Amino acid sequence: MDHLAVEIVGGVAVGLSLGLVGAGGAILTVPIFGAVLGHPAKQAILEAVAVTGAVSAIAGTRAAIGRMVDWRRVLLFGIPGIVGAMAGAPVAAHMPAALQVALFALLAAVAGWRMWVSGAAGQDAPRSEAARRPMRTVVAGFVLGVLTSVLGVGGGFILIPALVLLEGLPMPRAVATSLVVIAINAGASLAGAQVSGALDQSQPMWRAVAIVAGCGVVGSELGRVLGTHLPAAVLRRGFAAVLLGVAAFMLWRQFGTTPN
Repeated sequence: MDHLAVEIVGGVAVGLSLGLVGAGGAILTVPIFGAVLGHPAKQAILEAVAVTGAVSAIAGTRAAIGRMVDWRRVLLFGIPGIVGAMAGAPVAAHMPAALQVALFALLAAVAGWRMWVSGAAGQDAPRSEAARRPMRTVVAGFVLGVLTSVLGVGGGFILIPALVLLEGLPMPRAVATSLVVIAINAGASLAGAQVSGALDQSQPMWRAVAIVAGCGVVGSELGRVLGTHLPAAVLRRGFAAVLLGVAAFMLWRQFGTTPN
């Protein structure tokens, strides 16, 4: 499969993930750019942030027009996320690429396991105690912003469990809210990379970014339609399986090969 085909198929897959569960864009995009297309790790991370941010912004705008976005949660997660993303950008610029890949895979594995457990339990009930602990949400938003810059993740695979299990949002509303927060974090992360000089050093391949993002928008629309016909627990379990598979693949790529 040539690069253009990978970019098209990968973009649709990224969009499907974002449209179905409001997460998973970077979890798929980082391996697509890095492991499949062969881009250097730091470049792949920035490209993944750009793609995830663009697709999330468009899908999130549609969700906002449909009045599905919880703007209170967007502010609680988004404002600290901007601070975290700007703070994480210089850290990402100096962190060894191998460490970034390993942390990315481990984080995906933990998030996948948590989502699998929540899908098995079928948890959708609101947690009233979350409303009494706004500081937990603010801290989570800051951490998500840092992770966006350092690991290239939009944070959706952590945001969705937080919005559903801690904040008590129904799955469709959590997906819509997550998309807006992801777009905010991605924009702040790219701004931080520009200020720190990382964007100029890594030199993302913007043509590939545009193709993957464009196909991602199409995939997100398909995912949005499919998501209305699938139970929330099924979506969580399916997404968890993807996360666990990607984590295993990334760890194998990083540590499973033996030197010649």
